[in-house]
Amino acid sequence: MEESALRKAGQEIRLIVCDLDGTLLNSKKSISPANINAAKIARERGIFVTICSGRIHTMLEAYSRTLSVEGPLIAVNGAVVIDTRTGKILYKNLVDPRAALPLLRFCRERGLDYLLVTTEGCWHAEGSNRKARFEQYNQIAEKDNLSPIPLHVFDPDYREALSGEIHKMLISGLSPAEMEMTEAYIRTLKDLSCTSSEPGLLDVAAPDVNKGAGLAAMGRILGLEKQQICVFGDYLNDIPMFEQAGFPIAMENADETVKQHALAITGSNDEDGVARAIEKYIL
Repeated sequence: MEESALRKAGQEIRLIVCDLDGTLLNSKKSISPANINAAKIARERGIFVTICSGRIHTMLEAYSRTLSVEGPLIAVNGAVVIDTRTGKILYKNLVDPRAALPLLRFCRERGLDYLLVTTEGCWHAEGSNRKARFEQYNQIAEKDNLSPIPLHVFDPDYREALSGEIHKMLISGLSPAEMEMTEAYIRTLKDLSCTSSEPGLLDVAAPDVNKGAGLAAMGRILGLEKQQICVFGDYLNDIPMFEQAGFPIAMENADETVKQHALAITGSNDEDGVARAIEKYIL
């Protein structure tokens, strides 16, 4: 599409939705001043700017505060839409504990690094490497006087872990062969689905959970049409979101498959790519 047509399409935008890791966040896991300022100017012009992430909503609070998100945001790869002003869940599609149990046992038997995230916190395997991401967030939360994510080692029969509302499971550090094996097993479980948000990582959720479903729910909540929505992303789990937006933009650091689904490609997450595209096409 020609630049003039992209700028024309940009004038219809009333909602900007940004993936977090690899998109809005730079390599230091922070939102740059340029991205914060572009979001501020967009808001002043009547455009709502928010986040869509694979993270649970409690792990988005520090970032939503930095970006001054006052309204709905999308968490858990589209499983949850929550209003940041009230804490009210506006849409959810959570995991059935009965469906999660066979997969938990599968991971334990094969010595995989696996976690389960509930409303009560994060449950993880003994010696998990992935739990470091939650520990990193807890350090950020502490600095911002926010509540940390409670971390627990799985109990032997998983009874405590499965007692709360289950947002998702994470299986990390997978080799290509382990990824193929695990995905094949999950496909045999009718009440689970999975996607990959980074190499070697599987996000496991309820059926029909993806960022596109979450974005469609947000569009209904806000009363917006597809052509009024612009999204930014960089990885495979962002593709369903791209398909629900009139103006999908891929980062320069994005997976090549993601770029094929975009109308435009902007700079990388370390080059203020989100701000550059907002200024160029929308502002």
